[in-house]
Amino acid sequence: MARRNLLFLQCTLVSLLLAGSLLLSSGSAGAAPAISSMWQTGGVLVTGTVVDAASKAPVDFATVALQDQEGKPITGVPCDAHGTFTLPKVGPGSYILAISFIGYKTKLHPITVPTGTAPVQLGQILLESDSKALEEVVVTGEKDLIQQTDDGMVYNAENDITNIGGTAADVLKKVPSLAMDIDGNVEMRGSTKVKILINGKPSTMLADNLAEALQQIPADLIKSVEVITSPSAKYDAEGTAGVINIITKQSSMEGMTGQVTATAGNRSNNLNTNLNLRRKKFGLRGSVGGNFNDRVGDAESDQVYFREENLIQTPTKLIQQSSTFENNGRSLFTQLGGDYDFNEQNNLSATVRLNRSRNLSDRTLSTSQFTPAGEEQVQNYRFRDIDNLNHHHGVETNLHYKRRFQKKGQELAVMAIFNQNGSESEYSLTEENNTQAITRLEQSDNHSTNRELTFQADYAHPLEKLGHLEGGVRAVLRHAGSDYDFLFSRSAQAPLVEDPARSNLFTYDQDVYSSYLSYTYRWKKTYTLRVGGRYEYTAVTGHFTTNHVETDLEKPFHNFMPNIMLMKRFKNDQRLRFSYSTRIQRPGMQQLNPYRNESNQLNIRYGNPNLDAEITHNAELNYSWLLKTTNFNASAYWRQTNNDISQYQFPIKENNDTLHTTFANLGKNATYGSSLSVSSRFWQKGQAGLNLNLFYNDLTSFRGREVIQRAGFMYNLSGNVSYRFVNDFSVQTAGSFNSPRLSLQSRSTYTYSYSLGLRKEFWKRKGGLSLNVENFLFSNNAIRTTVNNTNSYNHNQNNNYNRVVRVSFNYRFGKMEFKRDKALERLTGEGGKKKG
Repeated sequence: MARRNLLFLQCTLVSLLLAGSLLLSSGSAGAAPAISSMWQTGGVLVTGTVVDAASKAPVDFATVALQDQEGKPITGVPCDAHGTFTLPKVGPGSYILAISFIGYKTKLHPITVPTGTAPVQLGQILLESDSKALEEVVVTGEKDLIQQTDDGMVYNAENDITNIGGTAADVLKKVPSLAMDIDGNVEMRGSTKVKILINGKPSTMLADNLAEALQQIPADLIKSVEVITSPSAKYDAEGTAGVINIITKQSSMEGMTGQVTATAGNRSNNLNTNLNLRRKKFGLRGSVGGNFNDRVGDAESDQVYFREENLIQTPTKLIQQSSTFENNGRSLFTQLGGDYDFNEQNNLSATVRLNRSRNLSDRTLSTSQFTPAGEEQVQNYRFRDIDNLNHHHGVETNLHYKRRFQKKGQELAVMAIFNQNGSESEYSLTEENNTQAITRLEQSDNHSTNRELTFQADYAHPLEKLGHLEGGVRAVLRHAGSDYDFLFSRSAQAPLVEDPARSNLFTYDQDVYSSYLSYTYRWKKTYTLRVGGRYEYTAVTGHFTTNHVETDLEKPFHNFMPNIMLMKRFKNDQRLRFSYSTRIQRPGMQQLNPYRNESNQLNIRYGNPNLDAEITHNAELNYSWLLKTTNFNASAYWRQTNNDISQYQFPIKENNDTLHTTFANLGKNATYGSSLSVSSRFWQKGQAGLNLNLFYNDLTSFRGREVIQRAGFMYNLSGNVSYRFVNDFSVQTAGSFNSPRLSLQSRSTYTYSYSLGLRKEFWKRKGGLSLNVENFLFSNNAIRTTVNNTNSYNHNQNNNYNRVVRVSFNYRFGKMEFKRDKALERLTGEGGKKKG
């Protein structure tokens, strides 16, 4: 019986999809010709929202078909991600709406459209769940891999089979508008200055070392990634390029579900589990993941030093360096969350996230020096063996209360967040000369902590026909500290002694107090206007001790950041949007800490505690169009950062072979760009997407009174194709290409990545076996970088061995049910209205 019902449902779904395609094509005019003609030439807008009858949650992507009184179809539209649908041209008369979605009973909803031009607003339409259908069939419908929103786009990571068994880093590098460099830094539209959230909340785990933190988060826990290029005033103003919101998997359905995923591969091995439990008003979800990852690579560099007289550069020496590295990482990621519905108006949720990691890095560095004639000076040869062992541990907690009032859209949300990360690192270095005699030993211990406490309150109030008002306040109290103890000796026999110049005690406090107000007005479901502003006051204090010298830092400042968005909707779900916003980027602890890293004696790195925050102006013009099964999205944008925080190199003194690398507010950084995204479904079970981001970067800085300027075009190109066959077998391929990059002092070559995923599901799709391969044609991606300084040219080549092969097995267990909440029904009554 179950198999017969399954076959019947599959045939029904295929028939509906074929019928819908015919109805939306030009050949649909044959059915109900009189009404179809009236549909095409006149009529009014008919809008409504489809919600679950029990939970009142939107039923996203439900199908809404318009029929005449005899049941003949006229047209149909899908609901959006909020359950809202719009029929653009409906003539006067009586009709029937046939609303359907997998797991729900089809609802026939009669409507009457009066004569006139006023839009018809149907309000909420309730869909009843069909528990029996859910028990007997397997849901095969999938969301599009890429979906557009009013503020950006959404990448549905759970629908990308090439992510299975990977990490958050593997997920982000496949998201349109994003790119990732060889060091794991995330870039949005040419800028690495982005704000990354987890479930809409900040995370100190991501603030300390983003590249390493992304390797700790299992991809199997990620549901989707939101890319918000035009954030409203409600969002924290940090992140000059925009906001990335990583959404983890959660279940709001009745019952218990869970999943176990095990992965084995040449670069990573992991085991991840998650469990969701919901009983009426109470929901509980938990996940545990363990990850083992390895990275290997090598690098070479040539540094040509010269003396310049009368614009003539005369080479003085050549220094060659070669290095190898091997990183072994181990991490554990645990999350527990729950929520409780006191009634239809009040909800309380809480989440606790724990993470621990251990990373061992083994690096070798050899340095050789040559005369301009090419003769090696063997007395200057050095070989260094460098080991770093890092332990990280963190806890993140949040408590969130939401109050819904009787008036639709009126809400109060209060949230408290406490995050704390700590790390301990052990560093050791052994240096040998050309006779293998030890010439230097170094040891260092570092203890650092990063603590963040956030209080936030948001209130939303509808103004009837006058729009929607949002306001809120927020306080973020940050504390960071670092303590370095550094010892060295100049031979194997000499005792280790303290080097006060490289020992460092650093504490930094940054408190941000902000408030915002945002107003949204929608007119005739066609125009949307959103204006707002955010005021932020920042109090910065710091204290650091280096070489027995104590320095205090105190820099309070305040900013007002306006925000505006204007959008017009056209027929066929076309949208044209203009937005402007001001963003801020405050310097991080690694950029501020003056600790000197001298593991490479020719390139000494340290932070700059005198950095100021940078301010960025963003403007974007966006156009999107949904044409049947194809989604087009095009943008033109401008971004200008004043007081730009960038890294730069300079020699400690003229004709010296030692370079210093630090950070400074270098000047102006302007970006003019355009992006194009096209995604489409084909043959019902296939998806394809192509994304292009092209931008011109104009950099301007000053060296004394001398103006330094660099400019050039850059681009990102990515694409994906997937297809699901009838026998529960699916295949997907994805690739990305990033053009050469430039900065004020450097230029680097292109990078690329590609992957192929195969997946076979069995046991009624409860189990699955996946094979994913990445960069399988070549074993490494060589990136060459050229850096120009006042007295040297540096040519570097990094070889990152990034061929990946992994096999994953996953098993889903439990049962999903859509059941009515009897207590909720007594409160709300039929139709979602309170009983009198």
